[in-house]
Amino acid sequence: MADPRAPAPLNTQDITPVSAGTSPATPGSEKRAELRRTMLKKLRPYPLRHEWVFWHERNNPDATEEEWADQLKEVTQINTVQGFWQVFNNFPFVTLALRDSLHLFKKNVKPIWEDPRNTNGGAWTFRVPKQQSQEFWKEALMMAIGEILQDVVEKGDDICGVSISIRFKSHLVSVWNRDGNNETSVNAIQTTILENLPDALKPQPQNIYYKKHSAHKSFKGEATKPST
Repeated sequence: MADPRAPAPLNTQDITPVSAGTSPATPGSEKRAELRRTMLKKLRPYPLRHEWVFWHERNNPDATEEEWADQLKEVTQINTVQGFWQVFNNFPFVTLALRDSLHLFKKNVKPIWEDPRNTNGGAWTFRVPKQQSQEFWKEALMMAIGEILQDVVEKGDDICGVSISIRFKSHLVSVWNRDGNNETSVNAIQTTILENLPDALKPQPQNIYYKKHSAHKSFKGEATKPST
């Protein structure tokens, strides 16, 4: 006869095994773990397809050719989405002087017409009211680094970069491409930009134009067939 004071036999089927190095689940622990995983995922740098460089150009119309080169300064390089926003959100945009320019260009491509990857290219330019210019500039940059524009150009063409030039009543936002002779790419770039802009930012047709770099009077290079 069993001793009534003895403990009841242990039923091993009622035991939930616990993995080594872990503790039993507590109310809300799984939710906290999921939240932590989400936060870590958001904090992880998201790489861009290409590396990009921010440039600042101070305009001096009286500068000599040698002095002009010193007006273009590299600000920083970026290769992640987080890096882009860190620069964009902290750049003192409103302090830019009249006729100054900002550029975001692919690494190893300078924002000058005579750069070997620009000589045969051109740019779509949008004249934007200054009160809308920073938002327009942001939208154009996101289309560039997000590869929305690159994906519509034909093989052998490239989106080289995006610029904004400060003027008195309006600012000029330009999207540069590598092959100004490729009408299919040129037209696709304009269509894609206008389709992806919020309605409030879409400029009037008279404030949009495309121009090859070699068509500028001050162009000092030689238009050639782009190398691959």
